[in-house]
Amino acid sequence: MKRLWPKSLVGQLLLVVALMLLLAQGINSFLLYRGAQTQNLVEASTSAVSRIAFGLDRQANDRSVMRYGAARTRRMGQIRYSSESAVTGDMPRLPELEARAGQAFANMGIGFSEIRVTSLRDLTDDMTGHVIGTNRGEWRNNPINRSMGGQASPTETTGFVIISAKQADGQWVSIASAVRARTPLLVRTLLFQTITIYLLMLIPLIILGRYISRPLKSLTARAHSFKPGETEMLEEQGPPDTRELIRAFNDMSGRVSSMIKEKDVMLGAIGHDLRTPLAALRVRVENVEDDDDRERMIAGIEDIDHTLDDILSLARLGRSNESTDMVDIRSLIETIVDEFTDLGHDVRYQRGEKQTANIRETLVRRALRNLIGNATLYGQTADISVEKSGDMLMIYIDDDGPGIPEEKIETMFEPFLRGDASRNRATGGSGLGLTLARAIAREHGGDIILKNRENGGLRATLCLPVG
Repeated sequence: MKRLWPKSLVGQLLLVVALMLLLAQGINSFLLYRGAQTQNLVEASTSAVSRIAFGLDRQANDRSVMRYGAARTRRMGQIRYSSESAVTGDMPRLPELEARAGQAFANMGIGFSEIRVTSLRDLTDDMTGHVIGTNRGEWRNNPINRSMGGQASPTETTGFVIISAKQADGQWVSIASAVRARTPLLVRTLLFQTITIYLLMLIPLIILGRYISRPLKSLTARAHSFKPGETEMLEEQGPPDTRELIRAFNDMSGRVSSMIKEKDVMLGAIGHDLRTPLAALRVRVENVEDDDDRERMIAGIEDIDHTLDDILSLARLGRSNESTDMVDIRSLIETIVDEFTDLGHDVRYQRGEKQTANIRETLVRRALRNLIGNATLYGQTADISVEKSGDMLMIYIDDDGPGIPEEKIETMFEPFLRGDASRNRATGGSGLGLTLARAIAREHGGDIILKNRENGGLRATLCLPVG
């Protein structure tokens, strides 16, 4: 069912309307079919009433033409006279038709003490010679009658209506009338009606849906590609509600851009106002005579400077002026590995095939440095390998450290959270390395995954899209 359910708003609207129309037409078809069946019974009973009235009238008015009348009625269907009713107690009664027949006889001045009407699929044996309407199709199909304007009757007999009326002397007069089906015409009418309704309803809805969905699709695309600082406004189009939504989005994007611009100005001021006194402090520290005190002071100043740089980089991420380029990932990793090995770290790279990705090289370089730095800090060694999986490039950094408890892996990406509780850069850092690395990866449409290795240690995976 989920596969058949459309995902778009217009598709869901059209499907719901189509189903409701189908349900309404189904109910309408059922009611029309029942009405047609009732009409067929009424027509058959009307013919039977007329035949009884005709027979009784001829019997009462002219006894001398009984032979002629009898011969004609035998051809058209002879009335059955008997002491018992042709409608027995085990047959289903039709009270509505009994009332109609009684009213018709009363209007013609014919009185009966009791009238019984039933409908049967098959005619009973005692009524086989007392039925009318069975030769109607043969009469209409006769070439002479067709030449006079009659048309062939495609209807078939679906049953019989039997009317049995009790006279004042206790004698019952009975006649059966064939029930004709007219469902083929009804089916064609319903099909034509259904198609017409669907065309009249769904075509305007499709046009209206496209009128509504087109600006919504544009709004969705702009929301997905929104970048702070964009000044181009989305064109207001569609119905009033949609125009109001687009206007609200434009206002919101403008406010967001203004807030971020103000934040950038503030960060720039903070960076300048903090780095200037730090630089001056660094110069004064150089004059400290005690070597140990001087080194500790310099390390503290550098720690503050690195932390400040991480904070500013994380805050400004997403608004980098650097454009993306196709970069050779293998060469990039080799350059970073050489930097770490020159500093005496044990970093190994399993050189594989050449792989390229469309990235901002400076940002990805920083993310890799953070991940490799964590591996060498907590695991002493770092083994790097690259693998392509579908449209993603997987860069693995494995270490032989203690790993991370499973319940704390996700929390390690939170800002200022470290595996080492101290703030000494020699045993850790500011706690922004993983946060910044994941933000860079997600900025490129990828991610960073941390997973404990089966043989001990941790694997950090940098996922980057190939294209």
